[in-house]
Amino acid sequence: MGGARARAGRHRGVTVRARSDEAPPPSAASWPAAVLDVLDRCTFPAPGAQLTCAVSGGPDSLALLALAVAAGCVVTAVHVDHGLRPGSAAEAGVVASAAERVGAEFRAARVEVADGPNLEARARRARFSVLPADVATGHTMDDQAETVLCNLLRGAGRDGAGAMSPGARHPLLGLRRSETLGVCRAMGLEPVVDPSNDDPRHLRNRVRHELLPLCAELVRRDPVPLLARHADVLRAESALLDDLALLAVPEPSAARELAAAPEALARRAVRAWLADAAGGESADRHPPSLAEVERVLDVAAGRAVSTQLSGGRRVRRRAGRLTVGVSGSGKVRPVKTEEAPRWASPRVGPPIVTAEALAAKVAELGAAITADYADDPPLLVGVLKGAMIFMSDLCRAIALPVDLDFMAVSSYGSATRTSGVVRIVKDLDADLAGRHVLVVEDIIDSGLTLNYLRRYLQARHPASLEICALLVKEEEQRVDLALRYVGFTIPPDFVVGYGLDVDERYRNLSAVHTYLGDAGGDR
Repeated sequence: MGGARARAGRHRGVTVRARSDEAPPPSAASWPAAVLDVLDRCTFPAPGAQLTCAVSGGPDSLALLALAVAAGCVVTAVHVDHGLRPGSAAEAGVVASAAERVGAEFRAARVEVADGPNLEARARRARFSVLPADVATGHTMDDQAETVLCNLLRGAGRDGAGAMSPGARHPLLGLRRSETLGVCRAMGLEPVVDPSNDDPRHLRNRVRHELLPLCAELVRRDPVPLLARHADVLRAESALLDDLALLAVPEPSAARELAAAPEALARRAVRAWLADAAGGESADRHPPSLAEVERVLDVAAGRAVSTQLSGGRRVRRRAGRLTVGVSGSGKVRPVKTEEAPRWASPRVGPPIVTAEALAAKVAELGAAITADYADDPPLLVGVLKGAMIFMSDLCRAIALPVDLDFMAVSSYGSATRTSGVVRIVKDLDADLAGRHVLVVEDIIDSGLTLNYLRRYLQARHPASLEICALLVKEEEQRVDLALRYVGFTIPPDFVVGYGLDVDERYRNLSAVHTYLGDAGGDR
């Protein structure tokens, strides 16, 4: 075991042959019954196929490794260390030893993931960034049931409830966790115990340890097979709906045909069209939200001339056809070559949106708003204090006689995390009844404050109510938000500058920067 650990440490990121002449891999006849008995319920590719397996060292992934070799695949086990807990690097040795035992190749990789909000999603993105697109994972039927519930709780539709598809990427969906543990015991593999699997900060863990047991108690039966069967049925129905949508709307960019199609099929046609335009669904890309799809349908029907989508994309209608394009750098990452001003260091990190990028985006948003509201200029409602600079620049970029008003709400106070309690600090002076209202927001994280604000303003009966947000934190939203205009999608970090503050400081930075806090590092 110690030799395997040393080998994994030296060859991090490089494929090595983790086999030993002294301990040859098991022959087909010598595999334990616990392995052979479950193979027919796995969906591995044909014998001889090359297969990369993501192996964390837990029982499911170790069973995946053993079963893949037993199925005749030529297997490479990849262990990814996120560096999130002490001793995690040593777990690569466990995987290297298991790969050596069953006759597979081994590769170790390391990614950097800071602790903080949205940890599960950020760790997953980092993990898949160093794995091949067709990597096999050890998700079981229990994981499938958890995924169904998690997706439903996040507001997913039919496709989200269909969860994972069986096949080479998810070959263990027909097995239970008890069976993968049995495979490990039969093979003499000692799994790693990951304490993060009990961390209640993660939704999946609470579904696993609280919601599923409660469901079992309520229905007096194991809900996992029921939820897995539910996912199978919905996937088949989704595939049928996709085929029908293709027949009904063979060319979704044709606005008139799209607007005339049955709404359910039109939605699926738009969803597929947007996914194709984005280059397909990757590990860190979510399918378009229902709100985005419905806004595109509004454009197709002529109720709007264009709409902003996540990732800096925009859909426009011209000459009866829809086009989708990326405007500017919608999704941003820190600019490593620039630093914060000396007076703001060391608490303020490098800019993630530069002053030049902000100016270009504001001009672009102003042009879009000018085109969309050309016949009936809106009332701009700025949300103080964070949006004050954005609002000032944006109104000057709109070539229309717009009216301005301001309101102030609070959910942060002097903290760097929202409290979830919204207070109206300053209300509007203008009457909204019958007017087109465009709320100008600085940043959207959880979306709870904006959701409250939207309901509050809708009660005043405006003719329309849309949102223009400069920044949206990726994957932080707890509610489905229909954002008409979006400037940039940023990582889920606390940021300051261009009107954004912490304890009323740093608003006057000309760019948007990461806030590092007292320690000058990640909070």
